[in-house]
Amino acid sequence: MRAFLLISHGHTTYKIKDFYKAGRLDIAIHSIIHAFFISNGLRSDVEFNLLLLGPPKPPIRIKIVSNLETPWSKKDIGSLIKISLWKFYKKKEKPIEALKGVYVERKGLEEILNEYKKRNFKIFLLDLDGKNIEDVEIDENSLFVLGDFVGIDKKQLEICKNFSNEIISLGKTLYFTSQCIFLLNYFYDKKFGSRYFDTTFKFKSNI
Repeated sequence: MRAFLLISHGHTTYKIKDFYKAGRLDIAIHSIIHAFFISNGLRSDVEFNLLLLGPPKPPIRIKIVSNLETPWSKKDIGSLIKISLWKFYKKKEKPIEALKGVYVERKGLEEILNEYKKRNFKIFLLDLDGKNIEDVEIDENSLFVLGDFVGIDKKQLEICKNFSNEIISLGKTLYFTSQCIFLLNYFYDKKFGSRYFDTTFKFKSNI
């Protein structure tokens, strides 16, 4: 199982009109697309953790697990985020499965990392100055931790370093977060293969 943790400054409200202005939630949307979707397929071995740290009530963790029954749409991941947050607040902020394969709860960075450590995942923090990924032994159960446009602050960075098995780099080029996830999937596929649900039947073109 491959897992991603995006430390995002996205807003913790479902009343979102502009994803760009809502703490750059557009970055989270593109990252989710690159984490799960391939051409005519949906990866079947992915967990994506979106840690929202923006206003009004952080932190909130949205965890998305590969599931064909999730109301997926590459064109509208934003609605999936908004609906999940709306249901979370409607349930008085109790941990819920908001949609099939989509879980929402109030959980912080250290708690999430500890959760994956207990599940015996190797934890890798991405940083430009880290060890090149080609020289790192990635485990089949790996969690990759990334920041958004703001990056990871000193306090969060210290927490991540305490839990990380290795600090890794994709090279000296500063990629978009979503591009990093694309490349991480590439390296993971290269070592362990690509497992996915065939979605041709679901998204067949009418042309």
